[in-house]
Amino acid sequence: MKTSAIQIERNRPARRTGGGAPNIVIREACDRDGVVLGHLVASHDGTPDGLVAAARRATQRMFAAFADACNVNSRIIATDGSGRPRWSLSPNFALIEELAAE
Repeated sequence: MKTSAIQIERNRPARRTGGGAPNIVIREACDRDGVVLGHLVASHDGTPDGLVAAARRATQRMFAAFADACNVNSRIIATDGSGRPRWSLSPNFALIEELAAE
């Protein structure tokens, strides 16, 4: 069984309201079989261009850290200013979808 290596950069502390860190992109690095290799985090400014730039930085670090990473199987999620997951980005950064509100 493969083991999971986790690489997390904490740009800002999580708020105590139950949300995660605000304004970050989280790249969940997975291999071709869907095994999670680790998580990479980059901060963004809340704009579409900022989301894409942060996702690109996290993706570059993902491939540098994990030789077995698969771009298509590795999810990209971004949080809003309150730390709640708000957007999903496609692996090629062409599509930003807003997640459904709870």
